[in-house]
Order: sequence, then C-alpha cells, then structure tokens
Amino acid sequence: MPRLHFLCFAVLVAMLCASLAFSQAVNSTVLGTVTDSSGAVVAGAKVTLTEADTNVSHTGQTNESGNFVFPDQPPGNYLVTVEMAGFKKGERRNIALLVNTTERVDIQLQPGEISETIEVTGAAPVLQTDRADTGRNIDTMVVSELPVLVSNRNYQALLALVPGTAPPTEEHSQFFNASDSLQTEVNGAPRVSNN
Repeated sequence: MPRLHFLCFAVLVAMLCASLAFSQAVNSTVLGTVTDSSGAVVAGAKVTLTEADTNVSHTGQTNESGNFVFPDQPPGNYLVTVEMAGFKKGERRNIALLVNTTERVDIQLQPGEISETIEVTGAAPVLQTDRADTGRNIDTMVVSELPVLVSNRNYQALLALVPGTAPPTEEHSQFFNASDSLQTEVNGAPRVSNN
C-alpha cells in the first residue's frame, strides 16, 4: 500500500511539473564554416569555443562540409579559435552571444605554420540565415530608460518598439478589460495570428 501511495504522489508531481517543460529558451548556439584562402572547406579542423569571462572552453571538429556547431551555450562573450595542420591558427574574439540567438562565425584559414595566428578583429554583419524566426531583444537598461509607456506602463506596450508593429489598442471596453490587456497587430496580420 505505501508503494501505491508513493506512485500516485510521483505521478501527481510529474503532472504538476509538466507546465515547466514549456519554459523559455535562454541558451544560444554558435556555428560557422571553416574555409581556406581559396574558399574550399576545411574538414577535420579543431575548433575551440571559449567563454572569455569564465575561461570555460568546448572543443569540436569541423565535419566534411567544413561546418561546426556549439549548441546550448549560455549568453556571454566568446572567443573561437581554429587549428589545422598546414594552416595558421584562426581566431575570432568578442563574439557577443545574446539570449536565445544563433551567432554565425565563419573563419578563413591562411596557409602557414600552426604557431602563427591570424586574428579577425571585425567582420561585416550578416543577415540571419540560420534561423527562420525573427525577434528582438530589449535589455533591461533600455527598458528602464524608456519614458512612461501608454496604458500605465503595461509590458505589452513594449511591443510597439518592434518594427512592423501597430500601436497597441485595448481589446474590450474598460468594464470587461480590468487587467488592461492590449491587442497588438504585427505586419498587418490580425491579433489572432500573433505567436
């Protein structure tokens, strides 16, 4: 009988905790392609991802297409180094990884000894081609410096900061809308199309 009670309790706890499975994603991904100076992919290169503040590093290798990926990384400031015999060591610093983003870091290796290092200090910003979703992160500093928002500082009014969003309007009359919830339309789609 005690086992039956324990089993029922465990099932109940599992059911109550099921809603936690739909939590927000906070970790991010670093990926890229390693090529040589002629543009050919470099397979089997050693790739090291290092978090600059904690010095925690992860290593991997490029696949046969020259691609590498480091999923599920916490936000932070990162360094990517690539090593391959017959090439100078490639390095990219100051990779700012934000919450729930994918950062592409493509590195081109130059022929030479591995003891030599090529450091890329700047790169042209690329279009987001790794993910189909679109979004915008608004950090705490920006939110705290905003002037008083419409509707008594309702958090939903922050959506008006995103391009393509119509100004928020009230869904119902004040009598039925005691929580002061707002409706927002994005890129001309109706409210029910928001996700």
